[in-house]
Formats: sequence, C-alpha cells, structure tokens
Amino acid sequence: MRQVPGEIQTASLLAITSELFNKANIINLPEGAKYSLQDTLNVIFHAATSPTNSIESASMDLQIKNPDKNVLSGDSIHDYINSNNTAYILSSFRKINSEIVELAHLKGTYHDVAIDFHDIPYYGDRNTPGIRGIKPKNGTSWGYSFCSLDIIGETKLTLDVIDIAGLTKNYAVLIESLLHRINLMGVFVKTLLMDGEFFNFLAISMLHKLNIQYVIAAASNKKINSMLAEHKKKFGCTSTILDYQFEKGGPKFNIVAILNPNTIQKPKGEGKQ
Repeated sequence: MRQVPGEIQTASLLAITSELFNKANIINLPEGAKYSLQDTLNVIFHAATSPTNSIESASMDLQIKNPDKNVLSGDSIHDYINSNNTAYILSSFRKINSEIVELAHLKGTYHDVAIDFHDIPYYGDRNTPGIRGIKPKNGTSWGYSFCSLDIIGETKLTLDVIDIAGLTKNYAVLIESLLHRINLMGVFVKTLLMDGEFFNFLAISMLHKLNIQYVIAAASNKKINSMLAEHKKKFGCTSTILDYQFEKGGPKFNIVAILNPNTIQKPKGEGKQ
C-alpha cells in the first residue's frame, strides 16, 4: 500500500485546479463582465477551504474581509455556472479530477474517504428537470440531490459526484459506481465512512462484496434495542460490542455501542448531604 508522500497541501491542489479550470468551460462569463474567471474562482475556492459552507456565505465573508474590493455575489456565480447543464458540468469535473490525481501524485495512494448525500433546496416549479423529493429543508421538500465521495483528513478532495435526479437511492449501485470510478483513477480506500442513512442491508452487503473496510453510524431499531436491553440486564450500563446481521444469510458485522454518561440516572439520594 503506497501512502501519499506527505499530505498534499490544499494550496497546491487549488493552484492545479485553477489552471485546469482555465481549460474547461464550466464557468461562462458573459460578454463585458467586469469580473475575471480568477475573481470567480477566488470565491469558489474560499467556499471550499473555509468554514463557510456555500458560495453565498463565502462571497459575503470576502466582502467583509476586503471592503475595498468588489467581490462577486453568489447569485452571479450560480448564473455563470448554470448556463451549462448538469451532465456537462459533471463530465468536465471528472476530466479535471483525473488530471488532478496525476499532477498531485495521488495515483496509487490509499485514503480514508466518505460517501454522503447532498440536497440543494429548490423553490420553483417541482416539474423542472432534475428536481426530486428531498427531506424537508428551509421551507421546501423539493430540490436537487447528489451523492459524493470525498477524501477526508489533511488532504481534502471530492473525487466523484453522482447526480441522482430521476434515480432511486439504490445504495449498492451508488457505492459500487463511486468506488469503481475512483479505482479507475488509481485512488484506493483505506476506510470508508458513512452516516446512518447507509446503515442498511444493501449498502453493507455491497461493502462486504467489495471487501471494503468501513465505519457507519448505526441507526437504532427494535433488534438493536433488544440486544442492548439484554446486555444492560446482564452487565449494567456499560459499553459493548454486538455481533449483528440484518437477516439470516446476510453479512455479519460488529456494532460498537458506547455508553453516553449523560444518560446515566443518579441513584436516589446521591448528592444529598
């Protein structure tokens, strides 16, 4: 297993990405625009590398930090990007990422990665192409939905994104597709991290099939609660490791149940003088 020769610095990745963006037409500046492509990228990169979690908040943050400069608004940047369709943007993104992997010497390296869903609320016509039902958020239950795979740790890089508009959330297919594409780029998984939405038979069965080491937040259910109650009856309120499988014949795995000290009730009379 070849590790990264030192962690790839964020600044180096941004420099490479900036150069590659100049080769792709993902961001289309209108004729006569008073801002340059680099001005636009500065806001996008700030959103990607700071605590701000959106282009809008990154733009406002830069305006506060640089009051003497004109900074693009989030709406303007979205307009520049949205002039392209989603398929073209994702295709260009994957081509850029393949070059980043080569230039940043990431090929043949192993990383901890995370897979997650991302919903972007939408307030227009629900029949707009690409719009699907999402978890209610900020006053709407409609929006765009994507599934991404990201390197985590000192090196941070989104390696692949799938637009799941019009698709069902087939966890096995999504996981297999994402891992297959990053393997083709020459990047491999040490440990895969996912949230409780992936705690299901299809997802875990696929991970065992692909022989991937993983950590998933377990979602509580009647079977787990029953096992924890039995443990508590025998050993009291203590942490434990449970042997678990969703159904007979399915993959077996461990659930680590860690005691939350804040949930322990004090015996009556404790603390009284």
